[in-house]
Amino acid sequence: MKLPARIGLTGGIGSGKSTVAAMFTELDVPVLDLDQVGRALAMPGSLCLQRLVSSFGDGILSPDQSLDRQRLADICFADAAGTAQLNAIMHPMIRQEEQAWLSCQQADFAIIEASVLIESGGAERMDAVIAVLADEGLRRQRVVDRGLQNEERFRSIVSRQCDDAERRRVAEYVIINEGDLAGLRQQSMEVYQQLLARFGSAGA
Repeated sequence: MKLPARIGLTGGIGSGKSTVAAMFTELDVPVLDLDQVGRALAMPGSLCLQRLVSSFGDGILSPDQSLDRQRLADICFADAAGTAQLNAIMHPMIRQEEQAWLSCQQADFAIIEASVLIESGGAERMDAVIAVLADEGLRRQRVVDRGLQNEERFRSIVSRQCDDAERRRVAEYVIINEGDLAGLRQQSMEVYQQLLARFGSAGA
């Protein structure tokens, strides 16, 4: 059975990556959000959460025994060893879920959305990568104005993500999200048409 081509979709916090993913969904392209997969894997009682607690201690748990993601991030991203340990636990499980999901899709290509696709090495298993880019000041303004993070948290998250120069280097398709929604939709449609020509059955 031929699996859909994997099209990675990434971008920094506040870039509008999830908005672009929603636009591909409207075009009937299957979309898998690996960040959501990771959250689902670490639900209370899961094997994944047990392994995280075993590695990082029960200080990463909230009073209701759910994962305190902020606390986990503070601990595991403090040094390279902690980051590597987290990746060793999460990434094989996430890849397994991704593979199972892909095998259920009847499409020529599918979008694999992930905030740290490049940083985690996930871009290497993609057939193509789309990067959504925007000026960091604009991204900060979007995130803070919407109350999603404060400035300190924004800077902390940005420090753990690669910069747009690296995203440009890796991505074959670049979408600049510094204008209005109509412009973003137009760029997304142009990339969709290019993917259709490259990976679609009619263009194969």
